[in-house]
Amino acid sequence: MPVDLATHASAVFTANSRSGSVTAVDQARRHVVGEWKVADSLSAVESTGRFLVALDDAAGNLLILSPDLTAPALHLTSQHKLAASPVDLAASSDGGLLAVSSLWPRTVTLFALDAAGQPHLQAEVQLPFCPRRILFIDCCTLIVADSFGGNLAAIDATSGRLLKQFSVHGHNIRGLAVNPHTNTLLVSCQTLDSSTFTTYERVFWGVLMQNGLHSLPLQDLFSASPQASFIKGVEERSEFQQGGAYSVKSETDTATPAYAQTTGTGPSRYPLGTPSIGSGDPGAIVVTQQDITMLVLSGTSQIAFRTASHLPFERIHAGKRPESLCLSSDEKLAFIANRFDDTLTIVSLEKDSVAIQTTVSLAPVRALTPAEVGEQTFFDARVSLDGWYSCHSCHTDGHTNGMLADTFGDEDRGAPKKVISLLGSAKAGPWAWNGSKKHLEDQLQTSLVISMQSQITTDQLPIQPLAAYLRTLQPPPGISTARSMLPAPKTLLQARQIFENSCSNCHAGNSLTSTDVFDVGIHDEQGETLFNPPNLAGVSQRAPYFHDGRATTLEDVLRSGHHDQSAPPLTDFQIQLLLKLLETL
Repeated sequence: MPVDLATHASAVFTANSRSGSVTAVDQARRHVVGEWKVADSLSAVESTGRFLVALDDAAGNLLILSPDLTAPALHLTSQHKLAASPVDLAASSDGGLLAVSSLWPRTVTLFALDAAGQPHLQAEVQLPFCPRRILFIDCCTLIVADSFGGNLAAIDATSGRLLKQFSVHGHNIRGLAVNPHTNTLLVSCQTLDSSTFTTYERVFWGVLMQNGLHSLPLQDLFSASPQASFIKGVEERSEFQQGGAYSVKSETDTATPAYAQTTGTGPSRYPLGTPSIGSGDPGAIVVTQQDITMLVLSGTSQIAFRTASHLPFERIHAGKRPESLCLSSDEKLAFIANRFDDTLTIVSLEKDSVAIQTTVSLAPVRALTPAEVGEQTFFDARVSLDGWYSCHSCHTDGHTNGMLADTFGDEDRGAPKKVISLLGSAKAGPWAWNGSKKHLEDQLQTSLVISMQSQITTDQLPIQPLAAYLRTLQPPPGISTARSMLPAPKTLLQARQIFENSCSNCHAGNSLTSTDVFDVGIHDEQGETLFNPPNLAGVSQRAPYFHDGRATTLEDVLRSGHHDQSAPPLTDFQIQLLLKLLETL
């Protein structure tokens, strides 16, 4: 399962998630040179020029590797402990700086790499969002993107100081690149319209879920003065100074042309997809010096390209779920890692002709388990009408994009509800905010038929494989657990006593939920007042809260009073203790 790749010397190297191996493919001869297991699981690989660097996401280690393509061999030079769940890796153009994003600790770790390949910690930056994609836009400036929402940050990689926080109107940011021809930052993402309910027509016309390529002027990404530092231990780290969100024209406006020009001084958005031709889950991007732009449409297993920044995109088919791409040193070739069929697609880049040259198999394909079939289905936008979005589009990597959706999941319209995280939810029924789905399979059928407007016949709906996959998903760690900042045992004991007295009627047992529905003093737009309590496993990673997202933080939830109406309000002391407990779950 290749999820990332990088060119190094005469080969292109893939980081393989499921096997924890690195595979080398000869760029000229187009065959596998070797494969070396270096971890239980890998999430990223990067070249610094002299060394390969990889992320062991299972053990939380940074691996410094020395390839020898003459032997061939791959030597582990050193490894270094990171924050938990590292997901992406970036190296500066000179190879002297490394940055690692760690998902659940919401941390970016910055290193200086010496000539011997030894990384030296520069800073540990804590963010208010879960980071994933990261990109050096010059020798020392790093762009960090939210894994779930539309937040981005620019950071000085030598000091860890925040330069700017900004956002795009969207979520699921999976691609970042600099376009040197327009001096802009390109951001690929999706945009869910929370104000519209799901119908065939609204999916068909690309109203419900839009896929786009945002173009943001680089000159707008920096503030006139430095902003607060997020280096671990600095008191200011929990506050972002607002940089102002970008406002973009809706793709659904009938005046929007087939493609948007990126020239001009302001931000713009290029809509990806047209009626009957969706573009679910746009991902990684590259731009060549010859002004060829390529990006993967992961959900539809395609590659989109244009031969100049002012031209529309064309498409070619790749393997299953293209996840990452990179260029050869001369930029005459592009390499695409296809996650679900263990292949590498090689594309020739000529100004007048962009075409697939060959596809290299990285390993024999074995029979899939039902859960693996379900995993591939979960990330396949072609399950939805015209390929506009996959399950992953709303439930990002099984979690949540944090937005509201009016999908008829609770059997009414006009009352959008927050997208629920699926991590750990398979054991926490019933499903839907009103608890109307007693079985996971019932919820899946509603999601496929109504929410996704799937055109698959009823008897062929992939309900059982999806259910098998969802039952493998574990809840995320609490924020304090992920950051290894657990409260003292005595504090947790006090907090648990308060929890048992104040919260356990609704959030009971190992699942920390209930099969019942409760009136907590909130109603939706249709007058519904009874809701099933979500499980609390990983609750600190699921902001905002309540069915309508009205509570921004867990503290807002505890101060809202929307709990047991007969119990006295919680004191400040009790709230602070409960927060410490909830952040460990």
